[in-house]
Amino acid sequence: MKRFTEEEILKIIGEPNGADKLVNMNADPDDLFEKAVSLFEKSGLASALIVRLLNKKQYLIKLSEDGDFLSAVSRNLTGENAKLRRNSARLAGALKRGSFVPELISALENETQRFVRPSFILALGSIGGEEAKAYLANYKVAPPADETEEKHFREETEALKTALRSFAPKEEHAFTGFTEPYAVELRAPDLLTQQLREELSELGFEPYDDRHDSIKVKTADYPALFGARCFIEALFPVGTADCVPSAVAKKAAPFMYKLMRSSHSGNPPFRFRVELKAEIRDPERRQTLVREIADMCESDGLVNAPSDYEAELRIEGNEKGVRLFVKLYTVKDTRFSYRRESIPASINPAVAASVLRFAQEHFKVGARVIDPCCGSGTMLIERAMLSPCQSLTGVDIAHRAIDAARTNTSLAGVNAKYIVNDILRFECHRPYDELIANLPFGNRVGTHSSCEKLYRGLIEKLPELLKKGGVAVLYTMEFTLLKKIIKENPRVTLIKQQRTEAGGLTPMIFIVEVN
Repeated sequence: MKRFTEEEILKIIGEPNGADKLVNMNADPDDLFEKAVSLFEKSGLASALIVRLLNKKQYLIKLSEDGDFLSAVSRNLTGENAKLRRNSARLAGALKRGSFVPELISALENETQRFVRPSFILALGSIGGEEAKAYLANYKVAPPADETEEKHFREETEALKTALRSFAPKEEHAFTGFTEPYAVELRAPDLLTQQLREELSELGFEPYDDRHDSIKVKTADYPALFGARCFIEALFPVGTADCVPSAVAKKAAPFMYKLMRSSHSGNPPFRFRVELKAEIRDPERRQTLVREIADMCESDGLVNAPSDYEAELRIEGNEKGVRLFVKLYTVKDTRFSYRRESIPASINPAVAASVLRFAQEHFKVGARVIDPCCGSGTMLIERAMLSPCQSLTGVDIAHRAIDAARTNTSLAGVNAKYIVNDILRFECHRPYDELIANLPFGNRVGTHSSCEKLYRGLIEKLPELLKKGGVAVLYTMEFTLLKKIIKENPRVTLIKQQRTEAGGLTPMIFIVEVN
């Protein structure tokens, strides 16, 4: 992953939507975070970038204990730059420290820019407490002075409404089960739905409507679906609609209410949020759509609670039309709860499960398995879930990766041995039956040249690492390079390959046999 200098970071975040661009440029997140915090503490810069990075819990924990950062947040709540004041309020709300409340109230009282005020209000609602509650209960949104303030008036009013809702008593609704079957769409890695179909059939489900990246089932036993490992998420299809708030709400709100009311304990209202994944480039248009759809879905039975929701209204498509889904968060997906630690470019565990099931016919029960680039251990853990193994061995050059793998493997209840080493220097005293690997991608970890050295060395070493007839399952974005290297080596044979998709990339699976 790329590491940017502070000068490069400042240049990119100075561009329109620069913080979003930077986060999506395959940057090393830990390095990016450290430099953004340094810039913010020194001069108040990169605040928008830090806001974007705070979706990771470990970053929030780290910042909540950083005295210099907390002082910088306090200082910038009343700084000269309006956008910096707004972002500092967002940071204060995310950190949820009660000491910020009087500072936020004082700053809000003196704030002259209307577009900044909603962030102060939302931060007070996020932090909570009696002082914040009493202040917001008496807060009055000033009417718009002219038509240019209409938008900011609506945003401030909506922020106050959301903040006050956070103080209202919340009834927790437990999932009790469905009394009738519902259609469920299971999202799978691209072109690997056959593996999910097989898994579902083994569990007694009757899959239908196969697509390249999804399968549907109809069932009243929703929790039983989580016995399958080859899907990424489960969604309840609602239907299609024009990309207009009234049309979306008309179709989605009754479905969402019926779904929640019929399958949960307790009384309404049920809490939801709107997740817009439609192809709409204009940020202002997106924000307006989300706000208006949420407003129109609200009723005595449904309340918009984007920071504490029980269901998500998912909207996919584009301006011409959208597909609507509901995702439940009251049924916990514990399939991959072992994944407490991860490293950059860690494979999604559902993708790992799908890749390994794709190769299942070439595996054997009681196999000795090695992963030469084990990362956080996901591939080995998912291999153990697929069928019993005699032994599991993970090798990685990074101490951090091995530490993560040991933690995750312990939580999964799996026995594996982990070794810090370069696989090209690893001495194999007894060949293995199987080798499985999520290989470093040249455009995510390392470079194309470093990948070529690793790939060529690994393929040359396969006859040493594997028994005759042993198989290697290799997953990589550098498929052109790997395929060329395999074909050039007469001691191995490519017996199967399959393209798939992950995180916007199109990696390929190779199954190679030692001659």
